[in-house]
Amino acid sequence: MAVNILQIAYYPGLLEARRMMLEREGYEVVCALGNDQGIALASMKTFDLIVLGFSATHSVRNAMLRWLKEHLSQTPVVALLAHDAEVFPEADHVTLSEDPRAWLATVAECIKSSA
Repeated sequence: MAVNILQIAYYPGLLEARRMMLEREGYEVVCALGNDQGIALASMKTFDLIVLGFSATHSVRNAMLRWLKEHLSQTPVVALLAHDAEVFPEADHVTLSEDPRAWLATVAECIKSSA
């Protein structure tokens, strides 16, 4: 059975690039651009994992993360970090966004540990 991932991004180019990388790894990916789309999609379907992008302000991403943990507490969230000084304590996993191999490994680890 395929793993369903909701990717919430804040920049269209990065949304597409991450979607392609995740799909190459065999994941089914639904993409949302911004918090409003993210909430709408997360409210309509069950996902195995949520990937939260890094190209919005910390407060915007933190608001999305808080909403996700309040409404979908059983769904793991991987937060991509813009830099290593960022902190998202409510995220299940965090990883720097600059190395696709590293964050894809974090996604795989998160899925494996929640299976």
